[in-house]
Amino acid sequence: MLRSLGKSIKTAVKRPNFKHLQLAVRRQAAVARVDRLRTGHRRALRIRGIRLVAGRLAAMVVTVPSHLRYYGPSKARQVVEAFLARIDERLQRGTRVKLDFGKVQRLYPCGLLLLMGWVDEWVDSYGPQITANYPTDDLVEQMLQHVGVLQRLGLLPRKDVVDHSDVLRWHYFHGRDADATPLEPFMIEVQKLLGEEQQVGLGNCITEAMINVRHHAYENSGPWWSFATVSDKKVFVALYDRGESIPATLLSKPSVMDILKARMWFEGRGDDQLITAALGGRTRTSLPYRGKGLPEMLEFTRSSPHSELGIFSRHGYFVYDDQKLERSGRLGAPIKGTLVIWMIDISEVKND
Repeated sequence: MLRSLGKSIKTAVKRPNFKHLQLAVRRQAAVARVDRLRTGHRRALRIRGIRLVAGRLAAMVVTVPSHLRYYGPSKARQVVEAFLARIDERLQRGTRVKLDFGKVQRLYPCGLLLLMGWVDEWVDSYGPQITANYPTDDLVEQMLQHVGVLQRLGLLPRKDVVDHSDVLRWHYFHGRDADATPLEPFMIEVQKLLGEEQQVGLGNCITEAMINVRHHAYENSGPWWSFATVSDKKVFVALYDRGESIPATLLSKPSVMDILKARMWFEGRGDDQLITAALGGRTRTSLPYRGKGLPEMLEFTRSSPHSELGIFSRHGYFVYDDQKLERSGRLGAPIKGTLVIWMIDISEVKND
């Protein structure tokens, strides 16, 4: 192409033919355009590569919801589900993520337990790929420091003393087996309010639930987290594990699997009914299996006015509310493991 261009220019110089001269200029301009396009394309590729690398090196900031609440209104649960799913998706893509706790105003035990479970998994799987900044709210920072979330995310404790009453009133437990020894201070506090008989019944339910975690959620051992508190009116217990879900445990039993195959259920489609079956409640499946721990919790709840029990596992949930109404359904996003929320009204028990 350069030779032909040179010949055209020489011809145009020897013979002052304007057509040849115009053709030579056009060819030269075309060569220049092609060269610019090639250079621009290479430059664009380099810039794109630099941006991709920079995007991976620069952490994506994800704002933690102002109210980290899972048990309650479905809209609040959907916010938490979307928040956790977004972080997990980004980490799987290789993006660095930074959790922004700056706008958190209130932590609920249910939402905090889920976050703690996810943080443990994210840190174990992705290490320094996930980081965080300090909360601006003093109570939120004390609580996150108290349960070790900030430390797991690589932040040094800034509070020399955790002394907020809304932190100290919560008993926090964490373990890898069904040992109920850490619950003793909490159970002693319950006994002072309710008496030994009621305390024993309550303690048996909690212990059975923990044993259920040990034997059904994990083959050997696995992490679980729990919050508990007691006041003049209510006893509150929240328990979370990230092991085998209740529906998955039921599906592993041959008799149950045969029934489900006969009904042509899809995965997750009937999880709410499976949870109901594990509670010993009404179910259209007529499943023979009944779990341990959870049925006792439901019976205790039914016998205590204005009390609640909520169980969330895989794609389904079951709730017995303070109006003695039972409801179950499908979650918008699956939950790993099982979350149990238990609130017992003790005001009438105390009066008795």
